[in-house]
Amino acid sequence: MKRAAVLLSLTLLVFGANFRVEKVWETQGFSVPESVLYDAEGGFIYVSNIGGSPSAKDGNGFISRLSRDGKILSLRWATGLNAPKGMAISRGKLYVSDIDRLVEIDLRSGEIVGKYPAPGAEFLNDVAADEEGRVYVSDSSSGNSVIYRLEKGKMVPWLKDPRIKNPNGIFYRGGKLYVGSFRDGKIFACDVSSRTIQQVARAPMGIDGLILHNSLFIISDWQGKVGLLEGGSFHLLVDLASRKKNAADLGFIPEERLILVPTFFSNSVAAYRLKF
Repeated sequence: MKRAAVLLSLTLLVFGANFRVEKVWETQGFSVPESVLYDAEGGFIYVSNIGGSPSAKDGNGFISRLSRDGKILSLRWATGLNAPKGMAISRGKLYVSDIDRLVEIDLRSGEIVGKYPAPGAEFLNDVAADEEGRVYVSDSSSGNSVIYRLEKGKMVPWLKDPRIKNPNGIFYRGGKLYVGSFRDGKIFACDVSSRTIQQVARAPMGIDGLILHNSLFIISDWQGKVGLLEGGSFHLLVDLASRKKNAADLGFIPEERLILVPTFFSNSVAAYRLKF
């Protein structure tokens, strides 16, 4: 494992407004990191490692635990997964999507305490949780394109709509589940009570990671771009694609405005501070 904490005062690619980022740290030594999640209560950062093919049931997947400054505290904090991707925390448990099931991990021990198969799932991706403890999971496959919800220990298809194509990044806030399309870059707000859907934004790229910070959507595409949507304007913040690096499912530390970017095949996680 090699860790680079470089504190580069580096301004990266800003268009149209005074949004910019500086790279704060980058940690290497992961194995196909797909998603990053910040645990505000515990102060830890979790990283899902696919460890091989994104769709292989090979048992190589695991979760890493980091400190807020990017130091690896436990590389293989939780094991026994296949190809873990999105994560969310609810009531002391970490929920992780794992191809066609949702896995529940105890935050105190790192032990798997639940496995919930998703009927019909082909490629489960991002995960979000609401204040009632309900957990939502996107299936970004073309053949399914469903949002599942964990209800009474079972994964049930919760939302399927022809307007939402290949749902990937999801984010919950204030009674609404925000869903980003991997295919066409549209972002929808889905009311969790009525299941009514409204398109609220559109990005010029397919959406992988999706964060809502105040009124700004911070997004990534798997090809390596990280940017934000302000109203109808898109601002490119980081372009890893030009360096042939990916940018998968983002994490975020709100009080530091720190965007956490897993680089997938480049096996690192980088932190960029959003400045404006």
